[in-house]
Amino acid sequence: MRKTNEDRRMLVFVGIVASLLLLFTRVYSANAASNTEKAKAYVSDSVITTELKAKFLAEKGLDSMDIKVATTHGIVTLRGQVLKESQSRLAEKIARETKGVRGVNNKISVIP
Repeated sequence: MRKTNEDRRMLVFVGIVASLLLLFTRVYSANAASNTEKAKAYVSDSVITTELKAKFLAEKGLDSMDIKVATTHGIVTLRGQVLKESQSRLAEKIARETKGVRGVNNKISVIP
């Protein structure tokens, strides 16, 4: 069976389309994996923040309503004002001991 120029063109066209589909599939898969990782990080950060707020509320001697918690990529930032340095240290200690926390930035002010 002899291949005509039209048959050859069709084979080249099909090859190009198949290559483009493969390329787009790989790009889409890479983006989907990246988005999945971003979503996991966001969920983990939200879980850490929520867990810390609950721990602060349960801790006697800690004025937790004045402490704000933000978590980004496992790094917790504490902000707000407390009456004693010991409260600031306690909040930081609780944060450092919480699962998933990679670091703590304690920006809590002690008001005299």
